[in-house]
Amino acid sequence: MKLLYLGELMLGATSLQRAEAFGRIPGVELIGLATGTGVVGRRISLYNRLRWKLRWPIDDLRLNESLVAAASRERPEVVVVDNSKVIRRDTLATLRRLGVRCLAYYTPDDVMGRHNLSWTLKASLPDWDVFFTTKTFNVAELAAAGVRNVVLMGKAFDADIHRPVSPQEAGPDYERFDLVFAGAFEKERCDSINALAEAGFSVVVYGDAHARWSSGRLHSRATLREPRFAHLYTRALHHGKIALCFLRKLNRDRITQRTMEIAAMGRPMLAEKTDEHDVHFVDGSEYQGFSSNSELIAKAREMLDDDERRAAIGRHALARCRSSGYSSDERALQMIEAIRSNLRSSANAPTVHSLVQV
Repeated sequence: MKLLYLGELMLGATSLQRAEAFGRIPGVELIGLATGTGVVGRRISLYNRLRWKLRWPIDDLRLNESLVAAASRERPEVVVVDNSKVIRRDTLATLRRLGVRCLAYYTPDDVMGRHNLSWTLKASLPDWDVFFTTKTFNVAELAAAGVRNVVLMGKAFDADIHRPVSPQEAGPDYERFDLVFAGAFEKERCDSINALAEAGFSVVVYGDAHARWSSGRLHSRATLREPRFAHLYTRALHHGKIALCFLRKLNRDRITQRTMEIAAMGRPMLAEKTDEHDVHFVDGSEYQGFSSNSELIAKAREMLDDDERRAAIGRHALARCRSSGYSSDERALQMIEAIRSNLRSSANAPTVHSLVQV
């Protein structure tokens, strides 16, 4: 199978991890086509931000042209578009004329949220042969919007990047802090971290949107550092005795990619308690759940007071990741099987597959 993959193929991007996993599957010939500039967290112009607010993002990298040119040159059987919001319907029609048999879309976002669903993507929803989402609640929403074949995929970790590291590899800050968090600013997250700092815990935050974390919002006793990516991100998550896992309210998260990454590193995880967290990890033995800031503080204190139990939570989480098939390689195999199933199918009847991978 020749597969043309359009995604952010830069170090630290989960789309690169998915592409590399596809490339390791026997029988898959991968052709990568990058959507970005190669810089994670690159600055976006004011004009582009305004266009995105209006849900009409600009194809400033000419991805539609690049996709057609690559398909003309390579003649792939399958095209996978990873989370681009600018691919037009006429581009998809052209790809079909060029012999592409399966058009697949992957999104890790709450794709039906207004902040994620561009008008261009919304118009194309009925045109995809397979549509992969990681959000359980998006399955029915996508089907109602006309998507013919929705496949629910679980979140994943990259076994090469997300792994336990030694104190020597993590550096002098190994478990220097009580708690560590890496991620974007949200008011609820900041409030929780401030509550921990006020309670006397030491917390380090590796935060994108650095100015939002620092502009008078984050408690003075919390340490703020620039974001880390790929292997540096893994080392950073070892700088706290406990790794915090907050969910993004804007995206209606019930589980997140960070959930899998923290667990795969063998870090003791203190995460917001949800039904989907509880499906993937056992509360109390594979992660520790909390539902309020007071419970967060109490659970953090319990974990810090019991070194043996804290370490066991990390070990059990890592074992669960490995035994339950949460890796990028396992997820890629599941996606390829869904694509192969579509290729084998002679009918094009509307179907919705809810394949909950736990």
